[in-house]
Amino acid sequence: MPELKFKLLIDNISNNSFYKVINDETLSDILECKLYVQRYNNKPYIFSCFATSVDGRLCYPDATSGFTIAKYNNEAISIERYADWWNLSLGRAISDAVIIGSNSILGEHGKYIASVDIKELRELRGNLGKPEELLHIIITRDANKIDWQNEEVVKNPNIPLIIFSGNTPRNLPDNIIISDKFTRGLNKQLILDETLNLLSLINLLYENSIKTILNESPYYHHYLQEHKLLDEAWLNTSGVYIGGNIATLGLQNLPFTALSHPHYSILTLHHIAHNFLYTRYKVTYS
Repeated sequence: MPELKFKLLIDNISNNSFYKVINDETLSDILECKLYVQRYNNKPYIFSCFATSVDGRLCYPDATSGFTIAKYNNEAISIERYADWWNLSLGRAISDAVIIGSNSILGEHGKYIASVDIKELRELRGNLGKPEELLHIIITRDANKIDWQNEEVVKNPNIPLIIFSGNTPRNLPDNIIISDKFTRGLNKQLILDETLNLLSLINLLYENSIKTILNESPYYHHYLQEHKLLDEAWLNTSGVYIGGNIATLGLQNLPFTALSHPHYSILTLHHIAHNFLYTRYKVTYS
């Protein structure tokens, strides 16, 4: 595989006082620009990262993992497909925690872990003073939907985990402690909250130094915008068309209206060849 090297098409983030720079020569060379992250403003910096088809689909009807959007772009060169994974891994590398919903967990068939397995990004994570593994936050109204005994994120002792749930599953593994609030130092905990008040959890996490959160849940991508909590969206557009009634961002949520909806402005736009675009958006609210 050739060396990864993005081509920068739009830069609307440099010299913006709302952002701080991460000085890393390797990243700057790969991205053709410096990496900037948002400064904290009494709340976590929260962003989503997804790969979508040109019509906004997140997977295929016969391949439900989100990673298939890049994998089955048969016209893309290998480095373009790899760049989709690299971009997601970059988001994970700078984050303290990752949010994932129960439907996304089910789509990964027990194998989901928000790993950072790329050398330069693991080094970046270490240089930022972050622990080796992200805190994983799985949100579900009905914890009985998931076979927790066979989830890799539960079985792996190195992965810190919060299950934020509206109920207690019937078959909860012994290594998960039940609580009514976040408890610092617990490796795996299930927090019961019938209302699933995510805002309350996010505020508590912020008070406990969880200040950069990556969202990988399509449902909570929309939910976070309903509550004006999502700061950015990193969207990798794969040059494939899918159509039909298949997963999209916000599919299970109520739509925004013409008079009140989020707006997306481009912070950076990259490409490599002709089959992917890698776009970082700032989300603002009317």
